[in-house]
This record gives sequence, structure tokens and C-alpha cells, in this order.
Amino acid sequence: MLVLFSASPRSIITAYLASRIHHAKPIEKARSQKCFFEETLDADALDYNELYSEHRESRGGLDFLENPKLFEILEDEMFWASRFNARDRFQLIFRVLELIETRGTKAYLSQEAPEAKEMKDRVRRVTAEFRRAKDFLAFREDQDNRAIVARGTFEHRILDLVLRHFARRKPGYSVAILDEEHAHICRNDEKLVDAVDRFPTRKGRKDAKRYWLLLSDIRYTNSHKDPDYDVGELPENYWKWVSEDTREIATTGTRTLDDFA
Repeated sequence: MLVLFSASPRSIITAYLASRIHHAKPIEKARSQKCFFEETLDADALDYNELYSEHRESRGGLDFLENPKLFEILEDEMFWASRFNARDRFQLIFRVLELIETRGTKAYLSQEAPEAKEMKDRVRRVTAEFRRAKDFLAFREDQDNRAIVARGTFEHRILDLVLRHFARRKPGYSVAILDEEHAHICRNDEKLVDAVDRFPTRKGRKDAKRYWLLLSDIRYTNSHKDPDYDVGELPENYWKWVSEDTREIATTGTRTLDDFA
């Protein structure tokens, strides 16, 4: 049996509980995923309270699920660890949850096991990159189309956080971050992705206005949503993270985030 989960802490926790109760293997949901030869459970469709009650009766409780303060800490840690760019990022989180189930959250927080140390290190690396992006990403402003544009690449999966952060700092503007292949855009709180060669990068390009108008078409928007950041239910602290430091952006064209890699 498989239990399918999305990349949000609540879904990960639910998948973990379901995997222990039903002896199922947790698997991240993927687009167009079809499981023809395995029975599946959808973590996002399961009743979390009922599942945890069953787990507590049969296997015991998890301390952080019964302590709001510990839950907030672990939710944050899982969120940032899930943004680490490694294929085993979710496997590591499940190993840490096993550690917590057997030895308590203190064993994780005090880094008593290798998996705890590894996850803590990943959290530090992802949050450090997010802070660098907020401090050093330099934008140029396209006043005609109410957009700000920067160039930068990221090691970890934080692009949606960065886009939303700068959208909060520049209300009413679309935010675009370009890498070598793609234009990543936050427009009306939607995360979109397009080929960079279609994006009007040159200032004053005649088709720029048409491009931004096209992004207002709901059919075009739906076809360009970035599936990498369709993570389901967001953690409670999500907006606190992206809203920190909402001072006005100084738009310049002299530096990119890559200069500080």
C-alpha cells in the first residue's frame, strides 16, 4: 500500500501516521501520477484527528502533536527541510519523525542522532539562502507594466518564498526572477513559469505590454502555473516568513543574486 502526500508539513505528518497504522509506504504526489498495481491512500483526504487517535491508541502519541509550542517548532523545521534540494529530503524527514516517535522531540532538538544533525544542517542552509536572496537580489523596475525584474538562481526550492516576499515589498506589482532557462513570475499571488526567451527582458520592448496583458488571461495563467510550488496547505508561519522586512525595494540594475553565490 502507498500513502500519497503533498509537500506541506501537515500532509507529511498525516502520511507518516498513515504509514505506521496501515504499513504503507509514503510517496510524494506527482503530476499525472497513476498507481495501477498498488492500493493508495491520499494523505490530504484522510481525517487527521481520527488517524492520530488510532495511532495514539495502538502505538502511543508523539509529543510535538500534543504540545502547540513544539508543533510550531517542528512544523517550521519540516517546512524548511522539505525545501532542501535533494532527492531524499522527505525520506530524511520521515526518519526524523521515527526518531521523535521513539525518543521524543528533545532527541531531535538536541541532535542526538545523525538524521537529526543532517536535518538541522539542511534547515540552516535553506534559511541562509533565503536571507541572502532577501538581502542581495537586485531588481529593475518596469513602471509601464508595473513589474520588477531580477536575475538569479537558487540552490534550494525557495523560489516561491522569494517571489512572494518581494511581492509584499512592492504591492500592486508583478515580480519576475529570471534564470538561464525560465522566467518565474508572481502575479496576483499566482506562481507562474515561462520560457525566458519569451519574456520581454529588454527595457522598452514593444511587445512587453502585450505579454503582461496576456498574463491577465485566466486560461493563459492556468496553463503556466508552476507545479513545483503547488504545495497544498501552507504552514501557520508561512506569511510571517515571507513578510519579514517589507521596506520599499531599491531597484537597480547593477547586481544579481549570482554575484553573491
